[in-house]
Amino acid sequence: MPGSNARALEKARTLPADAPVLDPEDAVAPDAKAQARGQVVAAVRAGGYGRREIIVRVNALGTPWGRDDLAAAATVSPDAVLLPKVESADTVNAVLAMLGPRGYASTGTSKEPGT
Repeated sequence: MPGSNARALEKARTLPADAPVLDPEDAVAPDAKAQARGQVVAAVRAGGYGRREIIVRVNALGTPWGRDDLAAAATVSPDAVLLPKVESADTVNAVLAMLGPRGYASTGTSKEPGT
């Protein structure tokens, strides 16, 4: 669901999907990236998605928005973070280092496996 579209984020709560992907990256104009990030964080924080896994797709780390997206996603501990345009293991390792050994170390809200 495009993070810049508040109505779509709301509608995602009612769709029969196994795992909604809340997305400040794809189909979001550059001048709307920060707003989309904020709306995705607010949507995850508000909940209402039931027992479904929530995935946040971040902008690529090589973009001006990637690191901020990753930091913002970590504050709400989604079930998964989707990395677009991964071209090497170095990118994955960099993300893991930013998130810490348990997934969201910088926020203190890590999820245990299976929760």
